[in-house]
Amino acid sequence: MKKQQALYPHPFSLAYWRDAAAECKNVRSISHAAFLCALAIVIEKFNIPISPYLQVSVSFFAVALCSMLTGPVLAIPCGILVDLIGIIGSPYPVFLGYTLTAILTSVVYALFLYRGNITYFRVLAAEVIINFLINAFLGSYWRVILYNGAFWVYFALAVAKNLVLLAPEAFLLYSFLRIFSSPLKQIGILPAGISFKSGKGSLFFSCVFAVLGAILVALFAIYYPEIKEYITTMLS
Repeated sequence: MKKQQALYPHPFSLAYWRDAAAECKNVRSISHAAFLCALAIVIEKFNIPISPYLQVSVSFFAVALCSMLTGPVLAIPCGILVDLIGIIGSPYPVFLGYTLTAILTSVVYALFLYRGNITYFRVLAAEVIINFLINAFLGSYWRVILYNGAFWVYFALAVAKNLVLLAPEAFLLYSFLRIFSSPLKQIGILPAGISFKSGKGSLFFSCVFAVLGAILVALFAIYYPEIKEYITTMLS
């Protein structure tokens, strides 16, 4: 009989990290990670550019699924591979700051999604940390190092973009993971005991973020000429 995989309410447990470390020795987990890393790299090639300094990607679906299945320890080499292999053939330079961003993104998804019941709040919390602390804050710092310019201009643009995307990304990611959980449980990839729940409080905060994002989009459309002129001046 196959051993039942343990579930954990939080990652602050020695057993949690022991199981996460064991994924690195599991051939099946390594195979799943390799496939999803390759999928993330391919999807990353189809980014949607918003400006020379901002772009939208949907590779987070593959990254989040990989982290949920393989845990925070295996997420570290996965983040490294996705960044370093994904940069091949692109116009962007190899930069260890972006490699760190990829690692942190994978680890954060794993900490919230691996071996635990998936709630909408967990997905939303992971997206908040990734969007604002990793993508907006760290990403702006990396751009200053690479391209010069004013940190707060990069940061303001990144916060606006990530605020607009936060609610739809959280909703789509939660729905994506929930839809694929049933077939993954049936073939034994995902622990059978994992459940999906959406609370009213989390949906409320998601709606708040969605409204704020819509307001930002409207303000951007109204003041686009002034914003474009200011950004061009600050970054020149």
